[in-house]
Amino acid sequence: MPLVTGRERRRQLLDAAIWTFARKGFRRASISDIVARAQVARGTFYLYFDSKEDVFLAIVEDFHDRVRRMLEEPEPPVPLADHHGRALLQRTLRRWLELFAGHRDAAQVILKEATSIDPKVEAGLRRLRQLGLNYFATRFERLQARGLVNRGVSPDLLAHLQMGMMDEAVIGFILPEPRGDVDALAAQIASFEWDGLRPDRSGTPAVPRNV
Repeated sequence: MPLVTGRERRRQLLDAAIWTFARKGFRRASISDIVARAQVARGTFYLYFDSKEDVFLAIVEDFHDRVRRMLEEPEPPVPLADHHGRALLQRTLRRWLELFAGHRDAAQVILKEATSIDPKVEAGLRRLRQLGLNYFATRFERLQARGLVNRGVSPDLLAHLQMGMMDEAVIGFILPEPRGDVDALAAQIASFEWDGLRPDRSGTPAVPRNV
């Protein structure tokens, strides 16, 4: 029987905690539930985590790392036919939704369970949210620089609006069973946003960041 490394064991416990919190909720779940799911002794849990709050923070940090890695990955080339604002906006939204759709249990835990658990968890959630805000704002600025979207819209305001919509879209259409269609969802949100974001030809000056 192959020897399990410490990294693999920690991952096993983390996955068990994600599965448990997603189904029982943070308040109702116990460490006993987590170790039962992981099929390890209770003492093994304490080799890697100090408490239920500690493993929850690890889930948030793990998801933060997933988001960061996604943003660092080079994107596949965009077909020339899609080099216009609405299609590129839809591509951005779809990429974000796909991440949550691919890790639905973790998304369930972070979006529905992470409220007033621990100051460290709250700080971790703020870092995760800021990563998303920077992602949306930076990509929108690039589209503005190319003249593909309205230069009069604040990138920071747009980022906050998009984050709010993404949270609600994931909670309402990705987490429930059966899961919503990611492509259709991204297309509908992009279509909704596009009426307010299509390029303004009137010469309205760009709005700077942090207005």
